[in-house]
Amino acid sequence: MIRISDLMPRLRKRGRSRVLNAMIVSNMLILLLPMAMGLFLYVWVEKVMEHNAERSNSAMLEQLRLSVDNKLKEVDILAKQVAFNPKLNFLLNTEGDDRTESYRQVEFVRDYLNRYQSFVSGFVKDFYVHVQTGDVILKPGLRTDARTFYDKYYKYRDMDYEAWRQSVLSGYRNMAYLPSRVLLQNPEDGDGNPAGVITYVQSLPLHDVSGMRGALVILIDEEQVQDMFRQIETANDSAIYIVDRNRTVIASTGQGEPLPERVLNRLAGPSGLFDEPLDGVDSMISYTSSEQTGWHYVSVMPMDRFMQRVTQIKKLALTVLVFSLVIGAVAACGFAYRHYRPVKRTVDAIMQGKPIAGRSVANEYEFIRQTIEGSFTEERHLRDRLSRQTPAIRANFLSRLIRGHVDPEQVEEEQLSLDFMGVRFESERFAVFLVQVEEISRFGGEQTERLWAQIRFIVSNIGTDVANARHLGYAVDLERDRVAFLINFRETGAAEAEELHEMAETLHTIMKERFAVSLTIAASGVHEGAGRIGAAYLEAMAALDYRMFKGRNAIIHFGDIREAKPHYYYPIEFEVQLVNSVKSGDAEHVGKLLDNLFEMNFHSGGMTPELGKCLFFNIVSTFLKIINASNLDPDALLGRDFDPVKQLFGCGTAEEMHAETKRLYDTLARSFQTDASDHSKQLLHDMMSFVERNLSDANLGLTMIADQFGMTPQYVSSFFKKTSGHNLIDHITRSRIEMAKRLMERSELTNAQLAQMVGYTNDVVFIRAFKKLEGVTPGKYRVSAFAP
Repeated sequence: MIRISDLMPRLRKRGRSRVLNAMIVSNMLILLLPMAMGLFLYVWVEKVMEHNAERSNSAMLEQLRLSVDNKLKEVDILAKQVAFNPKLNFLLNTEGDDRTESYRQVEFVRDYLNRYQSFVSGFVKDFYVHVQTGDVILKPGLRTDARTFYDKYYKYRDMDYEAWRQSVLSGYRNMAYLPSRVLLQNPEDGDGNPAGVITYVQSLPLHDVSGMRGALVILIDEEQVQDMFRQIETANDSAIYIVDRNRTVIASTGQGEPLPERVLNRLAGPSGLFDEPLDGVDSMISYTSSEQTGWHYVSVMPMDRFMQRVTQIKKLALTVLVFSLVIGAVAACGFAYRHYRPVKRTVDAIMQGKPIAGRSVANEYEFIRQTIEGSFTEERHLRDRLSRQTPAIRANFLSRLIRGHVDPEQVEEEQLSLDFMGVRFESERFAVFLVQVEEISRFGGEQTERLWAQIRFIVSNIGTDVANARHLGYAVDLERDRVAFLINFRETGAAEAEELHEMAETLHTIMKERFAVSLTIAASGVHEGAGRIGAAYLEAMAALDYRMFKGRNAIIHFGDIREAKPHYYYPIEFEVQLVNSVKSGDAEHVGKLLDNLFEMNFHSGGMTPELGKCLFFNIVSTFLKIINASNLDPDALLGRDFDPVKQLFGCGTAEEMHAETKRLYDTLARSFQTDASDHSKQLLHDMMSFVERNLSDANLGLTMIADQFGMTPQYVSSFFKKTSGHNLIDHITRSRIEMAKRLMERSELTNAQLAQMVGYTNDVVFIRAFKKLEGVTPGKYRVSAFAP
């Protein structure tokens, strides 16, 4: 075995060997961790094995219970079929002459018992019915008296005839299971063909304790139950018992000794496990119960057999633990020395090249660290002095350059100064894109200056990395939420605009997906020469103004801006309709009007940001006109010191301005709803009166009524339908026909005269409208209605 002292190297200084010692100790500590875990598992292995044995026994007992309960269902089904047979009930309750009764009983055996026998499996060995009238036994294929049956067919080995009658045929029993006994199937032949059976007894008729007239006896083959026992007995070397509700052992394995009374008394609850000494042997007793029969299934296992397995496993675990500890200790020392050798070689090389005298070191690592720090301290201080002022100088220069405040000739002449700031241009092709930070609430908490500085730092670094992947990019902070990028293309070509678009898309995607920061990016076109950088910046600013239409979180290119039309759509008729809808309290219609106005102006054609703001100013102006004309209190309606103009133009996009406008108009329209009901009723009454007065006018229609009331035809039609529930044109037609029916009382009037009097241009149109509403022509109506 390798000794640890043989692995120790000879060091020049005694103190530096501490690294090797530390490595060995560290490896040993790491080794002891799994060893401690193994020791813990070793201590608890016995409990784990006991728990596994409990689970195994419980699972096997549960499987035995399910199997036996399933088999007992056959017994229950057979018992119900026999007990509820009306023929049997008739035999039990009638008394006739011997021949008649015998014939009926034979019929019952032939027609029912023989048939029932074919339905049962081998679990039911046989069954028979005892009829007290005549003391007769009925069995599949057999009818005989009780004495003959017991002497020649079925006789219990340890029970005489009287005992059999007393325990099986006499007394009331309801679903009673008798303990297992040996049954001699042919008592007169040799050994009698013995077989173990469990006897099921059910007195007949059912639920009649005082008037018992017979009994149903079912013989259960004990061998079938023993086969189920052997599966557990073989696996666990345990004895199995079945105990009924009365603590009587119904069946058990062959080697199972009778259970003591103290054990039977502890069988309480649906299942359980306990230790109990039996015949001087400590045993583990587990049991489970059946709700169907009330039986307890009990397993008795000697503890020495169980602990024998546990002891074997514990010995194996202890052996593996000791072996692993020895091998691990050797490996820990070997690996420690192997890892120490590079450290020692490094120390030797440093001391040969540049020995450090008069300096105390704790170990080799400290010696290496001090050497490296001493070598680079002076250089670091010099670099810090040079680089401390560079960012501020560079940021100031780039800010002036992007805004066009730097002479282009000075840029070409002072290339050396630009190199000092870390700025170099490789071509004469430039572009600028501006990044407006819109939303950072998901990135951090309170929007402090420190948080904004972090956001600008992230945007600047990511944008620079994206640009430098193919070209040169320089970032500069313009405002708290705005960063500018100057792009210098390394290679000129037709794809410069597409590459600029890809840079903006990449930056936009990274900031949104990785940092949850919303950006608006405005990009200029590509320009030739450093003198055009200022023009590129102005193009980017112009594109950024179109954020009003594109919305936040958009990418806007100066080349994609459409030529704007020098006007917008907001006619006086539309304003009148908007005013009427507000005053009528129809908030829903007001919202639709504003949506249509926004669609026609901002989605149907181009518009400059200035015209867009002017349009919204006019809409707010209409809003204020309605408030002033209605003598409403603005403070009560909107809140104290609320300025709708300032609120509107504080929005960044047209979508936000539109939403704020709809909110203001919705508030105003709903304030009119308190008076809208009376106003609507009065307006409807005035419209109907106007219709009645002008029925003879052929021009009566939506246009004429709208002109009369100063509204649009569309609003008049919608208002009349919503308020009255009827179409206005249908109302006019109905009113004209009713007027014509009243005029028909004057029989001298012709259809043409009637048509002219009620506003129709000719009698053909009048007759068609009359027939459509009344179902008959005016002539037939006149004959049927005014005939003498």
